[in-house]
Order: sequence, then C-alpha cells, then structure tokens
Amino acid sequence: MKAIAVLRCPGDSVGTSPRMQLIADSAIVGAGRPLFLPDFAPSWRARVGLAFKISRLGKDIAPRFVGRYVDAFCACVQMVPEGMEGDEASGGLFDNCMALGAWRGLPDGDMIEVGIGDSLHRVKVDDIAMPQAVAAVSRYATLKTGDVIVAAFLPGFVDVAAGDGLAVYIDGEPALSARVR
Repeated sequence: MKAIAVLRCPGDSVGTSPRMQLIADSAIVGAGRPLFLPDFAPSWRARVGLAFKISRLGKDIAPRFVGRYVDAFCACVQMVPEGMEGDEASGGLFDNCMALGAWRGLPDGDMIEVGIGDSLHRVKVDDIAMPQAVAAVSRYATLKTGDVIVAAFLPGFVDVAAGDGLAVYIDGEPALSARVR
C-alpha cells in the first residue's frame, strides 16, 4: 500500500501537475498505535486531511470514472516537522508520522464538518475535489487496491508535543484518535 498526498486545501485547484507527497508505508500507523516525533526537528505540527481508499487497480483514470475506484474515506493526521529546512519534504519520509481514522462510506451530502480540538471546519464536498485529485495522481502512478490518496488538508496546523492526544471528529462523530509520543 502506498499513500500519496495532494498538497492543497479544499477549494484550491488541483491543477494539471499538483504538488504531491509520497508517504512511506512505514509512516502510517494502525488504529490504537501512537505517532512518534523523531528528534531531528525542534518542534512539530499536525495537519488534518481527508483521505480516500482505492478499491481497484487503475492508471490514468478520468475524473468522471473515479467513483468506480474509490470506496471509502477517513480523516487523517500527519506530523510535519517545523523549524528546519525542507519542512514539507520530510513530512512523509519518517516512520509513524501519519494516522488514519476509521474508514466510512463516501460523503453523501454537500458539506462535511471536521473538528479537531476547538477548531471546526465546514468543508464543501465539491471543494475536496476528490475525483480531480485521484485522477491527477493516477496520471503518474498506477493505483492499487488499498492505496490511500489524501485529496486535501484542512487549512492551518495544530502544534503538537510528546504526550498530546489528537482527536478528530467528522459530522460530530469520533473519526480518529491518536496519541503522540
């Protein structure tokens, strides 16, 4: 399984060649496992994204057909180093830096409410641009069953430190819980 993040916020254009980040499979932690903060950065932030699970093999998928290739979505949290050169570049290249929440059926309404801490984001489903994000990734890489595409990250970051707990809610229901070590 591979994970690829399209580095954009909801509402931003995906474009023909978007900025993407390959996230190592060893970076993704399973349910109930903690996120670890390596000592190579002086401080850390977390960003919340909306991830989609690929359900079948596909390459160069047109946006109108993406619905045939995606069967679930979840919240995700990625640890990002702060205060060093190349912050973004190393975000997906170290172990145990991304937590995925419980998979759920694709959104069926026009809006999703995503909450973390005291922040609540109302996101239009169309602004996530999942079909365009998956199609863009599939131009460059063959997508396989179980692959994860992070279509967008919410704006802003949450400062994190060892000992913190992160909880993300989707439409008022718990969607992800992770400890930071």
